[in-house]
Amino acid sequence: MKKIELIKDFSPRLYQQSIFANSMNKNSLVVLPTGLGKTVIAIMLSMFYFNKDNKKILFLAPTKPLVEQQEKSFKSFFSNSDKFKFTVLTGLVSPNKRKEIYKENDFIFSTPQLIENDIINGIINIEDFGFIIFDEGHRASGNYAYCFIAEEFYKKDIKILTLSASPGISIEQIR
Repeated sequence: MKKIELIKDFSPRLYQQSIFANSMNKNSLVVLPTGLGKTVIAIMLSMFYFNKDNKKILFLAPTKPLVEQQEKSFKSFFSNSDKFKFTVLTGLVSPNKRKEIYKENDFIFSTPQLIENDIINGIINIEDFGFIIFDEGHRASGNYAYCFIAEEFYKKDIKILTLSASPGISIEQIR
């Protein structure tokens, strides 16, 4: 079984350790202001879930530049990232090629619209995943792709982490 390792000089802040510990083995919403390390918590939880059962990790963000930034962040925190396959998926990759990419990669970073379409069209097998992260989770309302994807992963009991700096001002918006 492959095990991912964090870089040696990494030392999470106490509140990041606390949020990590409280988010293990359950679905969570992490709300922190920009710049306080939501991505670090996602990285720690991704390592936990990957090492637990060697299932793939899916990271979603609303824009391609953010997706690419997060993929670079993840790679930079893993000391043995060269032993794992990371990919950024965009709509420029054909559906047949994406099917292979899903099978071959350990960490997949994408926009939600692509993943929603691939679930609907049977291109992605969500049971291959052990954890999914929704960045900018406050966008998950109405018929935004995050809502559909979250429901599909929830049905399969795949753990979900949602990150947001601004989840909303009412309980209903946050839900």
